[in-house]
Amino acid sequence: MAEQIEVDNKKSKVLTWTEKYRPKTLDDIAHQDEVVTMLKGALQGKDLPHLLFYGPPGTGKTSTALAFCRQLFPRNIFQDRVLDLNASDERGISVVRQKIQSFSKTSLSTNCKEDVLKLKIIILDEVDAMTREAQAAMRRVIEDFSKTTRFILICNYVSRLIPPVVSRCAKFRFKSLPSEVQVQRLRTICDAEETPMSNDELMQVMEYAEGDLRRAVCTLQSLAPILRSGDENARNCYLRGSSDSALISNLCKSVRVSNVPQIISLTKSITKSCTGVAFMRHCFQQMLQENIINDENIAVMGKLVATCEKRILDGCDLENNLLNFLLTLRETIQ
Repeated sequence: MAEQIEVDNKKSKVLTWTEKYRPKTLDDIAHQDEVVTMLKGALQGKDLPHLLFYGPPGTGKTSTALAFCRQLFPRNIFQDRVLDLNASDERGISVVRQKIQSFSKTSLSTNCKEDVLKLKIIILDEVDAMTREAQAAMRRVIEDFSKTTRFILICNYVSRLIPPVVSRCAKFRFKSLPSEVQVQRLRTICDAEETPMSNDELMQVMEYAEGDLRRAVCTLQSLAPILRSGDENARNCYLRGSSDSALISNLCKSVRVSNVPQIISLTKSITKSCTGVAFMRHCFQQMLQENIINDENIAVMGKLVATCEKRILDGCDLENNLLNFLLTLRETIQ
């Protein structure tokens, strides 16, 4: 049976797909049974400790925290009881003093039912981006306001947190989502958005996202206009990073024989129709498979791919970066 996703139609037109299809309840959270079981117990009145969610990106850490708070607090007091912050935006001690401490000091609202938990919750995302000084200040706030406030700390790398913060939380590691779970969620979104995609194409999107479901959903949304248009060349281009495998083969051959004019011509073709980042990865992988690059140069070229990718994502010229990648590759293998 196809999975059903509840969507608020009044707001759906202005939301990104990651927000539009974000899980609304704990029952919507996939493959994180341990933490969901604990949070459901808290909803039934059991003790709620400070929580630390960690694990790979796109596995549902923030969605789980928000879904829990939505079920815990009625809508009319949600803003008074929940503070959602991203620590990567404000990394220093000022965010602890000005926002976290101030929210912790506020008194609990009384316009709610008796059975509502008498606590406030602070969701602090990407807490591993905070400075050690800020983490130390936050540890003190956790101690001082534990009677009225609970913290849900979220990070990718728990090793970047100071031990006194970690020791005050119940830790839950979010596991990477299995391929079948990700494909099922992407298929549900495609059906809801009337965007035709085969399971093989969804697997390509998932592989490009490297297991990050949030990134996969963002990629799917960016592909949607092309997929609906029926343009097969553009469809293949954005899914594979090149218009067809022949273009990759021609480039590999041109690099191997040092045909600079052909490299320049093919680079211009790539920039007109393809995503440069995906193309570089695909091209590099094929050159490895064809043994064009020897073992000594793999690390050098891997670093070059990463450098060019960062420049492109930062807004630098796509054609110049792809040309730099291919010409440097040509010099390396000579």
